Amino acid sequence: HSATRGGPEAATPQNWDVVWRLGNSFGAKTSWSFRVFYGGDELGGQTYRLSGGLSIRPGARWQLSLTPNYLRAISSRQYVDSFSGGSAATYGTRYVFAFIDQSTFITQLRLNYTLRPDLTLDVYAEPFAASGRYYGLGELVARKSFDLKLYGTAGTTLTRDGAGNYTAVDGTDTLRIANPDFNVLSFRSNVVLRWEWRPGSTMYLVWSQNRFDFAARGVLVRPGDLWDSLRAPGQNFVAIKISYWLSVD
Repeated sequence: HSATRGGPEAATPQNWDVVWRLGNSFGAKTSWSFRVFYGGDELGGQTYRLSGGLSIRPGARWQLSLTPNYLRAISSRQYVDSFSGGSAATYGTRYVFAFIDQSTFITQLRLNYTLRPDLTLDVYAEPFAASGRYYGLGELVARKSFDLKLYGTAGTTLTRDGAGNYTAVDGTDTLRIANPDFNVLSFRSNVVLRWEWRPGSTMYLVWSQNRFDFAARGVLVRPGDLWDSLRAPGQNFVAIKISYWLSVD
């Protein structure tokens, strides 16, 4: 039922996948890993995922880790919208699905550095870029099925305007579907400077960023889009927290 967002149950196509991983000892001062995932389903869906990890611990004072990920996937049955006027086989509702061509880059960066025993710096940053392009729109034929009646076939028409919005016509019914394509940029970061200025008493200086941008484009993302996420509109948050330990005799 989740595929149709609470509507009739849709069948799930058979799928398969292969995973390959390579890496060295996790306990090494410099540890690394690389993972490749490839999968598909009987309807033509495909998923490629490349991910890795690098952790550097040259000494007791600091540690740096980096975990990049890339995803390219074609999902064969992505829910788009629902409309009235469907057949009895789908309980009178048209459940619209499509193929979606997705691409995603995401990287997580962590830095822990001890300047002095009483002064530490922790940094976390996560740039993110993703896209999705929809095509092959159609409606579910019957419950417990994954077959679609593709718009533009079987007596139906499908047009798209300059803004990317779709109009599907089936008999006397006209379905208007807002442009589902997207490009998303996101950047989140957190920097914490911790100073234990006296035993049991600590001051925290915190700087956080939360940036986000959206466009209805559906253009495949590139590694350089991760840098663009740093320029996305967003919010900066700066705070100081002080704790003081009182000795009670």
